Amino acid sequence: YFIADRNTLLYTFRQMGYADLFEIAILLLLFALSMGASFLLNQLKDIESDRFNAKLFIVADGYISRKAALTEIVLLSLAAFLLALSISFIYFLLILCFIVLTGYMYNYPPFALKDRPWGSLAANALMGWFAFALGWAAVKPFGTNNIAESLPYVLFNTALYFFTTLPDIEGDRASGKQTLAVIYGKRFAVRAAFFLYLTAAPLAVYFMDWTLVTILAAAAPFFIRTLLSNRVNDAVQTTKFSILFFALVICFKLPFFFILMITGFYATRWYFKQRFNFDYPNFKG
Repeated sequence: YFIADRNTLLYTFRQMGYADLFEIAILLLLFALSMGASFLLNQLKDIESDRFNAKLFIVADGYISRKAALTEIVLLSLAAFLLALSISFIYFLLILCFIVLTGYMYNYPPFALKDRPWGSLAANALMGWFAFALGWAAVKPFGTNNIAESLPYVLFNTALYFFTTLPDIEGDRASGKQTLAVIYGKRFAVRAAFFLYLTAAPLAVYFMDWTLVTILAAAAPFFIRTLLSNRVNDAVQTTKFSILFFALVICFKLPFFFILMITGFYATRWYFKQRFNFDYPNFKG
């Protein structure tokens, strides 16, 4: 949303006043609904591997039933489609493609892209692009600029995707998933992530995208440490802090976002501690 309109790192108070808070809130809600539906579709498909990897336990361990999860998927999808249609047809197409790709094609036959090494890579790269396109469409029409200026973000997002495959190598191998990390190993995934990270940097400079340059610079020590150590814990921390840097940089443009971010973080921690006695979210490896 901000990159498409005014490509500066720090807004003046006058520039902050130009931001349409209602429009931004609708975009956040729309993407949250879509992500929720897609994520639950993924959890339903991954119940066995989630148990093996000891993660995403809410559905896998029966805290909510499959029927309840399916009901929520339908409600979230319908709400996302209706909200998108109320804005414009292009939003409806973007949200439809996002849920179909990341929810259905990524998880279920005959596509099951997540079980195919290059299919999984392509799907995760496209997921990042859809997120970028959703914000761009609110400010500018689609065109070559949209595709070109999204490229460094897609590269950085895909670098983080490689890191997310590392903790799941054993579980994925046991359940028959053929991710790139399973096939080529941990060292390959770490080097591939670092290569994509390095490729994103000159593109960000070329487009004078000082927002992304700042994020890449802040994440540099974490990427370098992971490359040198080849440790899964370091890769997990790199992913977490990179996402944090994204969120913090948005606060330079929209200070209200800091309140939303802090509230969401601590409310989620409180909920998971009270409900499951579980430490989440955190910045540990």
